[in-house]
Amino acid sequence: MRKRTTGVAAVVGGLVLAAGALSATSTAATAAESTDRIGVQSCYGSAKSYTKPAGQHYYPSGYPGGTWLTATTNCNDINIRPNSDRYVKVCFNPSSGSPYCQSSNTWAPSGKWTVVATNVRSGTKFKFRFWSDGRATGSWAG
Repeated sequence: MRKRTTGVAAVVGGLVLAAGALSATSTAATAAESTDRIGVQSCYGSAKSYTKPAGQHYYPSGYPGGTWLTATTNCNDINIRPNSDRYVKVCFNPSSGSPYCQSSNTWAPSGKWTVVATNVRSGTKFKFRFWSDGRATGSWAG
């Protein structure tokens, strides 16, 4: 009888420890999600609208010259939320060297935030290059 009691106590003790570990993991996951939400709110909360006129592929227009957008400390990535489905890539204007564009387009569905470039440093100059030269509107954050 004593062995059975000890075995039951060990099982119950193990369940209590497992429940505590799950609770700690859940708390850590909740904290990480909360931090992620704050970052997303900070990034998308500073979003700016864009209007690319018909007949142009770039926003802002002109490449390699013209005006360039500047990445901020609000986002680590460059994101776009078009008002209609678009293929888009990002072109960069480094402080040293020649401007260049990403090699492939990213599909950005209408009304959804899409990451187009990752790990972009604050102060980086960039512009969007749209596959279509049709008029395009939406928001960007970077």
